[in-house]
Amino acid sequence: DGGTGTDPGVLQVALIGSPNAGKTTLFNALTGLRAKTANYPGITVTRREGLLDLDGTDVRLVDLPGTYSLDPVSPDEQVVADALHGHVAGIPAPDALVMVADATTLERSLYLVAEVLQLGMPTCLVLTMVDELTARGGALSLDRLGDALGVPVIGVVGHRGIGLDQLRQLL
Repeated sequence: DGGTGTDPGVLQVALIGSPNAGKTTLFNALTGLRAKTANYPGITVTRREGLLDLDGTDVRLVDLPGTYSLDPVSPDEQVVADALHGHVAGIPAPDALVMVADATTLERSLYLVAEVLQLGMPTCLVLTMVDELTARGGALSLDRLGDALGVPVIGVVGHRGIGLDQLRQLL
């Protein structure tokens, strides 16, 4: 399809999160060498997308630019808002979202988490750096957080592959 993300029958899943939350590390861990980098039409903001085969289901994973809010104040954040609503030419709106947040700085991401959940789309929360949180003496109940938010919460260490099987099963 030339990288436009318009293959019929392919589930569209977007990774969304603040800058440096670990989206691209997670993206690379999930897609391996099947990643493609391109620019959004008409602007120089980069997008990455890759295809996954999850037990016979084709999934196009799109790594959206980092954002702090769905109320855009920069070109990158405008791309995220437009992509989520299907307002980018040739790129369909996602069918589901993977919200990515750094477990060591979770409080900073809670506003964006709330905004994403208000979209009403199928969503899960992936917490990166769970190993670092533990190393710093912190603890977090993923089940209790998931119950409070009403969505599945998975802890991952992307560069070590920890939690990726659980995420693939969820997707």
